[in-house]
This record gives sequence, structure tokens and C-alpha cells, in this order.
Amino acid sequence: MGRIHDRDFMASFHKTMGLSRFRGDQMTLLKVLFYVTWVSVTLAALPCNVQGGEAHSAEGEAKERFVKDRLSLQFMSGVLFSLRNLPSDSPEFNYVQMNLRLGWMLNDPTKPRFLPRGSLETLFEISNSFVYEGFGDYLGGFTVLLRYNVLRNDWDFVPYFQVGAGIVYTDAYKDREQQAIGQAVEFTPQGSVGFHYLLGRDCSIDAEAMFHHISNAGLEERNRSINSIGGFLGFTYYFDR
Repeated sequence: MGRIHDRDFMASFHKTMGLSRFRGDQMTLLKVLFYVTWVSVTLAALPCNVQGGEAHSAEGEAKERFVKDRLSLQFMSGVLFSLRNLPSDSPEFNYVQMNLRLGWMLNDPTKPRFLPRGSLETLFEISNSFVYEGFGDYLGGFTVLLRYNVLRNDWDFVPYFQVGAGIVYTDAYKDREQQAIGQAVEFTPQGSVGFHYLLGRDCSIDAEAMFHHISNAGLEERNRSINSIGGFLGFTYYFDR
């Protein structure tokens, strides 16, 4: 009888603490850690030109990465949390997302009429997400982004804002009890604000806040959509085309 009570207590404890769900997601978490570690180690091995404290040896030198036709390779990883009341009765749908982005600087730094001095950049993003709370298991797809980098010669921080849209493939539609995601291929408009912290001419560490939308534009009856917000950390390597 003591063993039965012990099992009942442990089952109740696991349910209360969310450990049952955690055990079911162990492989997903291991995959996330593997990909994050692999990409981070790969990017960290790239040369950043920061040896000898020469990253900012001349005024504006660090901004050379944002001139026309330079390229960037950015890796970002973070967590997105669904907004339960937007729209009303929206289901819980939280996921870990990893993004690999290839960017292309479209112009030399200029000062537009309504914006501070900066550089326009277009990016192609490949994303991969693992659902850890809610229905379904994964989302994977691509996005096209347009980013504006705000540049000042006396700043080590380069703020940016961006908007984009893409598509994802997901298995979440297979859960017929929810009304948010109705088909395998969904659209993902999004917007972000973030910043680069300059490590040298070729590298930066990055942080970003994102709003992420998932819907099928009414192509299926189930289309209440998912709206999420979250935060990301990452790394960018800049290089010549």
C-alpha cells in the first residue's frame, strides 16, 4: 500500500510541476540544444578582426560592415509565447525558434528625410521551430525580411527594425480540436526590433524582440490564427560578396 501511495504522490507531483510534459519533450529539447550549440560554435570560430583592441581604431571603422553589397550571416535563437486573448479564445501555442539569415546591404549609409542615418538590408531567413506547449510538434519554413540599420559613428550599438513575411510547414493542423491552424502550410507575417553590439569589423552579438503571426489567410475554415511575442539572442558575421 505504501508503494501505491508513493506512486500516486509522485504522479501528482509530476503533474503539478509540469514534469510529465517535460519528459515528453526531452528529445525536442535535446535537438534544440544540439542545433544551438552546433551553430554557435561554428559562428564563434569565424574571424572577427577584434584582436589587439583594434575593433574601433578609427572613427566609423566599425560601420564599414554596413556599406553597399556587403553580406551578413546571422543566427538567432529564442522563444515565442502566444497571446491568449489575441484573438479571443486563442489557444496556447508556445515554441522555440531558430533562424538562420543571409543578408545583403542595399545601399551605403544615408540619411533619409524621415529616418536617422542608416543602411537598408534585405534578408532571406530559414526558420525551424519546436512546439513545447500546445498542439503539434514543429514548424519549418522561410521568410523574406527588410531591415533598416540605424548608424552613428560614436555608437557601439546599432539598433534595427525589420518587417517580413514567409510561409511555414507545420503538423499543428492535425489537431482537429483547435481552430487556430487549419492547414499544413501557413503564412507568417512578422515584425521585429533589435540591436547589434559591435565586436569588430566582421562580428556582432545581437538581441531582438519579435511579433510573429501564423494564419492561412482564410484558405481553410479553421483560421483563428496564432499571435506570439518573444525574445531572441544571436550572432552575426559580416563579409564581402
